[in-house]
Amino acid sequence: MTPEKVCEAIDRLAVADYASFGGRLVTLQDPRPGVPSDRLLDVAMREAIEHRFARRFATEFDVRSVQSIWMKWYLNAFIPPVLMADILLGQSISVDLPDLSFIMADDGRVAAVKIASTRDSTGEEPFHRLRPLIFDHFAPLIEMWCDRTDVTARVFWSNVGNTFEAMLRRIEAVSGASERLSEAQRLLSVVVTPWGVANPLFDAVYYALEEGALERRRRVCCLQYLLPDRRFCKACPIEEARTVHRQEGTRS
Repeated sequence: MTPEKVCEAIDRLAVADYASFGGRLVTLQDPRPGVPSDRLLDVAMREAIEHRFARRFATEFDVRSVQSIWMKWYLNAFIPPVLMADILLGQSISVDLPDLSFIMADDGRVAAVKIASTRDSTGEEPFHRLRPLIFDHFAPLIEMWCDRTDVTARVFWSNVGNTFEAMLRRIEAVSGASERLSEAQRLLSVVVTPWGVANPLFDAVYYALEEGALERRRRVCCLQYLLPDRRFCKACPIEEARTVHRQEGTRS
């Protein structure tokens, strides 16, 4: 399939529980200007993000939390359609950073990603077909973002693993089990890659029995709770967060 056909196929799938993932991958023919990867979380972008949250809160806040939140916004826009293409269409997106450009929304989020090429990856070993996403896309981005912020690589990689695992669960719930889905899920349980490199997505999420029910938890906190409104993500590993979520569930 051509990049145009892949983007069209993803957008056709983007209904109901997949609706928010439509239009996130576009081709180079999209007329909107795109910025290169080295502009992501640069000084101007960090200042814009911090200013957005400064308008929201009347007190000081830990900027690491908003930088982590911005990354989660990006992951929620990029990872789902890439995994949909891989698992549901058998197509791998070229995700090397030089092949991509990023369309920015007015609020500082990545609205869409321009892709240059795709390939049919039917029959490819899962680590081979998903290796570029981890090591050619996220590894250099996270290295750059660690240089530009005080957020640690552990937090950034945890964000990636959390979104990756959550999207695989959504695909299973909406589209059902498949061999390619199972292969992608096994990727999260491998400590070391076949070529001897530590797997940064290993065990990013686990499930614990709490009061008779399994609760989904991250291994590493995303720092969202450091904002003045003390909001916890649903998979927060902090005990206080689990108490809050159980109380909210009781009220509902």
